[in-house]
Amino acid sequence: MRRSVLTFLFLLTLPAFGGEVPVVITAKEVKGNVNTSVKAHGRVVVKYKDVTIEGDKGLYDRKRETIRVWGNVVIKEGDTELHCKNLIYNLNTKEALLENVEGWLSRGERLKAERIKRVSEKEWIAYDGEYTPCSHKCPDWSVSAKKFKILLGESFAGKWVAFRVKEIPILISPYLSGPIKRERKSGFLFPRFGYISKDGFIYKQPFYLVLGRSADLTLTYEKRTIDGEGKQAELRYVLGEKNRGDLTYYQLNKSDRKDWKFNLNHTYKPSDYAYGSAKAEIVSSREYYKSSSNLDTVEQSQVYTKSDVTVSKLWEHTVLNANAVYLRYLDGSADTIYQRLPSLSIYLLDSPIPKTPFTFNLFSRATYFYRKAGGSSYRVNLEPSLKLSKQIGRVKNTSELTYMYTYYQFGNSRELWRFKNSTKVNRFYPLGSYAISVNPELTFNYVESKNQESFPLYDITDRIRGERRLSPAVELYLYGKGKRLARISAQTDYLLNGSKWKELKGDFEITPTYWLTLRETADVSPQRGGLKFLNSYAQVNLSRINLWINHYNGKEMDIQYLKWGFKLPLSPFLNFNYIQRYDLKNSTDRERKYSFTMNRGCWNGEISYRWIKNYDSTIDYQIVLTINLVKLGSYGYKFTGKKE
Repeated sequence: MRRSVLTFLFLLTLPAFGGEVPVVITAKEVKGNVNTSVKAHGRVVVKYKDVTIEGDKGLYDRKRETIRVWGNVVIKEGDTELHCKNLIYNLNTKEALLENVEGWLSRGERLKAERIKRVSEKEWIAYDGEYTPCSHKCPDWSVSAKKFKILLGESFAGKWVAFRVKEIPILISPYLSGPIKRERKSGFLFPRFGYISKDGFIYKQPFYLVLGRSADLTLTYEKRTIDGEGKQAELRYVLGEKNRGDLTYYQLNKSDRKDWKFNLNHTYKPSDYAYGSAKAEIVSSREYYKSSSNLDTVEQSQVYTKSDVTVSKLWEHTVLNANAVYLRYLDGSADTIYQRLPSLSIYLLDSPIPKTPFTFNLFSRATYFYRKAGGSSYRVNLEPSLKLSKQIGRVKNTSELTYMYTYYQFGNSRELWRFKNSTKVNRFYPLGSYAISVNPELTFNYVESKNQESFPLYDITDRIRGERRLSPAVELYLYGKGKRLARISAQTDYLLNGSKWKELKGDFEITPTYWLTLRETADVSPQRGGLKFLNSYAQVNLSRINLWINHYNGKEMDIQYLKWGFKLPLSPFLNFNYIQRYDLKNSTDRERKYSFTMNRGCWNGEISYRWIKNYDSTIDYQIVLTINLVKLGSYGYKFTGKKE
């Protein structure tokens, strides 16, 4: 005989948030008065708004507006799913108290604790807990503490925290936190470690300091075991919703010198029609990049620093732009280079002239030049233009006549005429499941020829060559199966005043199938003769292996190299990468890099060995280990050396 089960359903209403909020309780057995309290037994399910609570037993107290559920409790709310032994939940404030808890706070955030107190929808406090952003059953890393404060999807913070790798504690910190966006607290952050062969092991201890609601400061002390002591300050501030910035100062004291760097970044955008920014980068000397523990090889090869201030304002037909740029070359050449401090530009955009088919535009610029070695001046440019555009079917013709006037503080003035005419055709040809777009264009440029040798050489814009040039070009696209399969373009110039053709430049990119990509840049020169491939690239995805090869033939610097590599997946998380660069001009290897990259979701990292052969036959090599932990930041180890 089949046993029947009686299910009771009570619809309770509570005054909250300005209206009646329904609470639904289902269970095998429900007893009590809905106006005072209700007890439920036998797989209790409580539903309130977007919260679902399940357990073996339940008690609803209407007067206190609380629900208690115990025995195999599961609470679900959005991405949160927690399993616990006992739960007390306030229906009005959404505060909760949970015992013997384990589960997900959000996607990618797991928590295990003896007791958890939920203060609000975002803020949770865990006691005797363990936190990890790893989704694996046995987390790669986690942190545990007597007390945790967690802001869902934003941050976590705790005191006397143990950092664990596969449940094994390897480091104890008096304070640890991830990125904090609210309820920030001052305290020590997780220390960072590194290694450089000539300086020894590197220890960095950051301290986070709250300076109010709109600013915070991170102070970092750095110690190198062989030689070096560093200090760093990072100030972040918010002056308004669209007005913020940051300041960074780093100083490294070594036995024989002191190196430092200062950075400023500030942005101000009061509206969609106004923008301002200020960027400053000041470095003590070129030696800073050699002493820094920064792992960025591009920065280490930097030969200058750049600071600039930009302010832009846009109206319906006008743009005002003020810009000041200062370049400081670390070899001292900035003393002889003119700096533009500042440059003020006004652009009058294409504006229709009433009762005519023409539009008018104006470009004007006033620039003040300064040179540390001596010499300063200003220059004013005015460039009014008339433009006429006409569309006939698929053919569009645009003509533009420009008059340029330049006034120098010292020296003569200058006047030049420019004329440009462009004719472009857009044709589209469907070919069954494919289609071709062909866009030929013919442009004529005229610039008045005048002797400008008497004008001071402030920058390259003071040397404008006269020309009569005809420039044919064509661009072709191939489409198929809802995507672009190929792009081909070609362009050349015919100099009318010299009666000669310049080189024909062309490039194409073809992806005939998902596993093959080809790119090429080439030119044909009438003077040199023959076809010259400038930049060839091919990429092939075969099974799980990604192969690529790049041939580069630099025209300006006379550099020729062949670079190739591959990426081999070893597991769903681990890849092996290889890169090699061969110098074709000198028939020698220039660079090799071997690396393993790992991405486990809650952390990713790379360990690599790289060597570069210099032109004096010496070899620079480095071993780099970088680890990026979600919410804890990046950590690095670098070993460098040189072989004769």
